[in-house]
Amino acid sequence: MKTMLALILTSSLIMLQACSDAPTQTDDGGIQTRATRGPVEVTVTATPRELEVGQPLTLVVETIAREGVTISMPMVSANANGSIGAFHVLSDEARPNIPLPEGEDGRSWTQVLVLDTFQAGPTELPELAIAFQDTRSDLPVEGNVQIDALPIEIISLIGDMQADTALRDISGPVEMIDPWPAWVWAAIVFGGLVVVGVITLLVRGRGLQELATLSPEEQARRDLASLESSGLLEQKQVQPFYFRLTDILRHYIEGRFGLQAPRATTAEFLLEMGHSTILNTTQQNTLGQFLRAADMVKFARHEPSAETGLEALSQARLFVEETASPEQEGVPAND
Repeated sequence: MKTMLALILTSSLIMLQACSDAPTQTDDGGIQTRATRGPVEVTVTATPRELEVGQPLTLVVETIAREGVTISMPMVSANANGSIGAFHVLSDEARPNIPLPEGEDGRSWTQVLVLDTFQAGPTELPELAIAFQDTRSDLPVEGNVQIDALPIEIISLIGDMQADTALRDISGPVEMIDPWPAWVWAAIVFGGLVVVGVITLLVRGRGLQELATLSPEEQARRDLASLESSGLLEQKQVQPFYFRLTDILRHYIEGRFGLQAPRATTAEFLLEMGHSTILNTTQQNTLGQFLRAADMVKFARHEPSAETGLEALSQARLFVEETASPEQEGVPAND
């Protein structure tokens, strides 16, 4: 009888709707909300509340439950593309089932995620459902704590730069003076056409024939070698270096696998890649991390060291060699 009463009381407490607080601003510029359901209390904090495109966002989920109540881990899970809503997951750290300080009843579960996004404008962290199981009675009871979505503001760097740029008035018409007669221009045009025709015949006979035989692997190897000797990193031209590096890799992927990599955004390409079985999970994760890190340099003003740039170049080379067609593996580009 006592067991039945305890079960009824426990079930009644758990079945109560979560008491969710309205989001509040934290002292360090973040946003926080809390929700309680029966023996479980959840606190969710996102910092900062407003951030620039590509800037990291820290999401902390902390749950405190009474003894005998277990929280399902991970409390927050990314989808198949490694994303939570509009945010990409950069890192995920969990600290489960830690006893509370002496004198306090219960245990804590904490999960810390670092996120980023390149989607500017008002957005939100999606609703969360924290699952738990209460084993304090003979018959375990399961439940969820629902957390409302948190509004996040993503600031576009391009919009700020456009707002700060002053437009100049349109200049008036400028009269063009042509000191050369028409027959001179005709001779120049005719001579240019003759030169172009001769060069085309020579190139078709040798150069273009050689280029046409290059496989995607050989072309990528040549382009990566040319980029390494360009001196961009030594000149601290970090953004042009990463633009060329990702362009080489995207064209290689298009030529090797037929994926529309050069014209797609990183998010679109990763979504298409996730639906394909051409690359295994490890290769997809490595490529996704590489492209997002490159986007941080190209669009979010991140300036890595020259050593980091050389490491990215080595990662691109390794990806090409690992995914080269069987007959091309380990074959160096022809000079």
